[in-house]
Amino acid sequence: MIISRKVKTIIVLGAVIIVALFFVYFYFFSIRSVKSFGPLKLGDQTPLKVGDVTEYPYRYILESKFYIYAVQKDANYCALEGCGMSGVLVDCMEGWLSADAITARADEYGLKEEDIEAGKSSIIIIADEDQKIVGIYPNYIIQNIPYILKNHRNLSDRFDFCYDIEMPRRL
Repeated sequence: MIISRKVKTIIVLGAVIIVALFFVYFYFFSIRSVKSFGPLKLGDQTPLKVGDVTEYPYRYILESKFYIYAVQKDANYCALEGCGMSGVLVDCMEGWLSADAITARADEYGLKEEDIEAGKSSIIIIADEDQKIVGIYPNYIIQNIPYILKNHRNLSDRFDFCYDIEMPRRL
């Protein structure tokens, strides 16, 4: 059976479109870490350490399996479950999450105070149990943490379990 030139063209064109769609998704829609951002670099220590006192309600950063620090407008300091569903997920995974609009220390995160206050910039930092940075996500917010953690399943063996029981389902 001989395949006509028209059919061959349609098959090749379809394959090119599929590859192009994969490329567009991977580079524009998947959540990816950057290697460095301002003073932060993958493998460096986090700006905050275990035992540091966070803002109100004066909680100490405790030893955990991993650490997530978020800086964004209107974060109004939160830790763990106080940060909403993302915090509940991180707590279930035995990690630490704290977020704030720490504009006074913005330069430690490679951000500008006025950009945070205007809502133009934010950052999520993921660190392992030794507080070495394993992910830097500029311009992401607390609500993106469940999707970011899918890139870091090695930080806790409880991701799938916690994600299944803690995250809301669409009806």
